[in-house]
Amino acid sequence: MNNSRFKNIRFKIAALVGGSVLLTLFIILIILQVVFGRQTEKRARDSVNTYMSGSVLNSDHQYEPTMIELSGGFDNLDKTLSYYSKQEQRIIKWCESNNTPEAKRVKINSRIYYVASRDFENDMVSSVITALVGDDILDFINSEIFPLEELDAGFTIIAYVDVTSELATIKKMSIFFLIAAVIIGLIGSIEGYMIGRRLERSRLAEKQFFENTSHELKTPLTSIRGYAEGIERGVITDYKKTGRVITKETEKMSRLIEEILLSARLDSGAMQLHKETLDLNEFVEECLMPMEGAVISRNLNVNLALSPCKVSADPDRLEQAITNLITNALKYAKSSLFIKLENGQLRMQNDCEYISDNDLSHLFDRFYTGENGNTGIGLALAREIILLHGWKITAGRTSDGIEFVIDIR
Repeated sequence: MNNSRFKNIRFKIAALVGGSVLLTLFIILIILQVVFGRQTEKRARDSVNTYMSGSVLNSDHQYEPTMIELSGGFDNLDKTLSYYSKQEQRIIKWCESNNTPEAKRVKINSRIYYVASRDFENDMVSSVITALVGDDILDFINSEIFPLEELDAGFTIIAYVDVTSELATIKKMSIFFLIAAVIIGLIGSIEGYMIGRRLERSRLAEKQFFENTSHELKTPLTSIRGYAEGIERGVITDYKKTGRVITKETEKMSRLIEEILLSARLDSGAMQLHKETLDLNEFVEECLMPMEGAVISRNLNVNLALSPCKVSADPDRLEQAITNLITNALKYAKSSLFIKLENGQLRMQNDCEYISDNDLSHLFDRFYTGENGNTGIGLALAREIILLHGWKITAGRTSDGIEFVIDIR
């Protein structure tokens, strides 16, 4: 798998996460808008229809319709229309042109209404009044008080509910929800991008791990094969020296395989620590003893300042971690190594070549290739073992080298 395919992962995950979140919230938005909108319209329609039927409104009816009573109906509008507000006049004019015995949704002058109108005939009213008061009084009422021909013409009732503000509120809530959905979708995309980026790094590190592992295993195998072919062809006659080289390369390969297997166990979480109480000061000295030959051959100056300290640790795993750290410190030391144990901290300091900030930040990465071309897994394993014990480890520059600090407090 090439690097371009690795880089595409972050964008695919970002698009998938952000798109999924945005689509889900958008669907929820549509559902809520439809539900609230229909609920508002249903309550308004039911309120108007119930009112027009003469039934009593109850608590289930959210709205109380506004009533317009037209004496004389629409035929008498030239005399009565001026008594109403401008908006009511528009509603009356609309009802005049539309027969709406049932509530109907209508938009008038940018406002949304549910409107119904009904005509009522009163042709028997004048007859009743005549029987009660007589013709003379009836004539007086008709001429001086109220023209009864208008009453005979009947009257019209218009009931309406204005739902403009409710629908506007739903629209504003929808816009707010949409903005929130976009923001959440964007956050989801960023989070997906970061997850994809970590996954890319993980896969790239895995790829580099296997490539470097193959290289590290190939190097001793190539050396062993070369000596074996030399012996087979009779070119090599110093069998003792050849045996030492083959043994050294075999041990190197065996150690690398062991570290790889240990690394895999740490990654899978299968590593179990078998702790016991240890004298850390004596334990460090024991880890250093097998390296005495290398110290003498390189004429290195090793100083120890180890205060008594007891810890609970897995001796096998801790030995591997400390040995790896000491081996690395000795390998790159120019002339000296100082190991100090005090106040719950184990420090290893050498005088090595200058290490760049970039190399220092990747010092505990597996098979990291630094500016000097060195790769390996030893320091990475040491760190993972230290962390598995619940301790901390750091690496930093000193005035003339580097220092590893294990904090066991």
